[in-house]
Amino acid sequence: MQKKELSFSERLIWAMGQSTGRQFITALVSTYILVFLTDAFGIAAGAAGIIMTVAAIWDAINDPMLGSLADRTKSRWGKYRPYLLFVPFPLAVVSVLLFAAPNLTGAGKVAYAAVLYICYGMLVTCIEIPYSAMLPAMTRNEMERNDTISLSTFIASLMILVVTSFTTNLVSIFGGDNPSKGYMITVAIGAVLMCITSWLAFVKCKERYTVEKQAEPVRTSLKKLFSVKEMYPMILFWCVGCILFQIVMTASVYYCMYYLMNPALISTYMLVISIGGMVGVMVLMPIILRALKGSVKKAVTITQLICIVCYVICFFIGNVSLPALYILTFVASMFATMTNAFRPMTVVGMTDFVLDETGSQLNGTISAIGGFAYKCGTAISSAVLAGVLAVTGYVAGAIGQEPSAVLVGINSVRFLIPAGATILYIIFIQFYPEKKIMESLAAKRTTED
Repeated sequence: MQKKELSFSERLIWAMGQSTGRQFITALVSTYILVFLTDAFGIAAGAAGIIMTVAAIWDAINDPMLGSLADRTKSRWGKYRPYLLFVPFPLAVVSVLLFAAPNLTGAGKVAYAAVLYICYGMLVTCIEIPYSAMLPAMTRNEMERNDTISLSTFIASLMILVVTSFTTNLVSIFGGDNPSKGYMITVAIGAVLMCITSWLAFVKCKERYTVEKQAEPVRTSLKKLFSVKEMYPMILFWCVGCILFQIVMTASVYYCMYYLMNPALISTYMLVISIGGMVGVMVLMPIILRALKGSVKKAVTITQLICIVCYVICFFIGNVSLPALYILTFVASMFATMTNAFRPMTVVGMTDFVLDETGSQLNGTISAIGGFAYKCGTAISSAVLAGVLAVTGYVAGAIGQEPSAVLVGINSVRFLIPAGATILYIIFIQFYPEKKIMESLAAKRTTED
């Protein structure tokens, strides 16, 4: 039997720091930033897509640097905990300003949005690194890690439910005729939660397993990391997983507004997605993982095959039968939302694998790569949707008057692209060195006992 190393309070506080306020902000940004930029701030869909793409390219450059910096950090508080103390407040400020709508020219609007979005991405990296890197440093109990991640995912699902289902209502309540004001107040609520929970995690969570390392160039850390051939398909796995989740959430807003031609359905439809996700993560995933003896590889394969079937059917019946659409969306969401838990589980697993393969603890670098994959997935999903809107002739606010090409494009982005991405997701997980990781952790526990 594996030795328990974390109290319930420590697990809960880590999960809350990971998933409460920060998830509130990231869910709001990832789901509504494109809608805000095109429909509220007045930026063309093509320009918004370019902003997302440029931000992703910049993340590819700076994320590994920030991850390596975290691995080399030395302080009286540890490697990763200092970031929980210092990063939340500036991230809160930038997140609020991202939804401001200053009176600028067209070029000024693009520049403003680009600078704020890039700064937001960098600060998110700086807060994501410690949370992902800390968990393997807190415990070597594999089931304890997975249970903590499951708890975190459940809390994240609650935040996603609130954000996706009620954001439009909150924006209307807080902003009235000024949607920017509504968005700013809404994200400010999440920002306060993020600061409180992050600082609480800083106080309560402890690093138990860290390896001190000499300062080395980022290039050296990356060379060691990418000498592990299994990293390549896993990076693609993380990226595709994020594309899957983000494109579904972002496209769903446009899907309700323009394809179903009923903006009032946004809250209901997003509620169906969110509740389905919570049922999946809270009820089904623990059952599935235990039935499969903790095998993430098998769990991904089984659950995502079900998603593909649901996506294809929904593509054809979306505007034919609303009840059928809701039922299939609920079923798909139960299994699709599990990607939010599978990704961090494999990130944590790869930190142990890389340590065994290279002899270097690269938790921060791996977390940064995982974080980059997340933001890359978010950027790609937004860029794909923005590109489809631009190419098909989308006109902001023209509900019921959009060309048929726009409707076909939105329907395809909502269902067919996720179906195709899910196939890739299943393929990439087959390269996860799960057996070696489990054997290594078991050996370490035996040695320690």
